Amino acid sequence: MFRKGFTLLELLMVVVILAILAGITFGLLQAVESAKVRVTGIRIQGLGDQVSALVGTKGFPPATLEELAPKLEKTDWIKDGKFVDAWERPIEYRVDGRNFRIWSCGADGVSGTDDDVEYRRN
Repeated sequence: MFRKGFTLLELLMVVVILAILAGITFGLLQAVESAKVRVTGIRIQGLGDQVSALVGTKGFPPATLEELAPKLEKTDWIKDGKFVDAWERPIEYRVDGRNFRIWSCGADGVSGTDDDVEYRRN
C-alpha cells in the first residue's frame, strides 16, 4: 500500500531541523558582527593612542589621521588612502585645538547612534 504526502511527524522533524540550522546561522552572524566591533575598537584605540602621543610631544594633534600611517605600518587598516573600520568605512576624525575625537559609525553607518565605536582616553 502506497501513501501520498507526509506524516505529521515527518513535517515536525523538518521544522525542527530548519529551526536548528537557523539558530546556528544567526549565532554565527552575531559572532561575526561582534568580532567587527572588537576589531574596530582595537583600531580606534590604537589610532587614538598615537594621536595622544603626538599631542604629548608636539602639543597638538595631526590635522588628519593619514599623517599617522607611516608610524603605524598597518596597511590592512588603510583603504583608498583612509583608515577604515571593520565595515570598510572611513574612520571619522575631528580636531578642535588640542582636543580630538576619533570614532566609527558602527554597523549602521550612521554617526551619533548607539552602535558608534569611539576612542576613550585611558
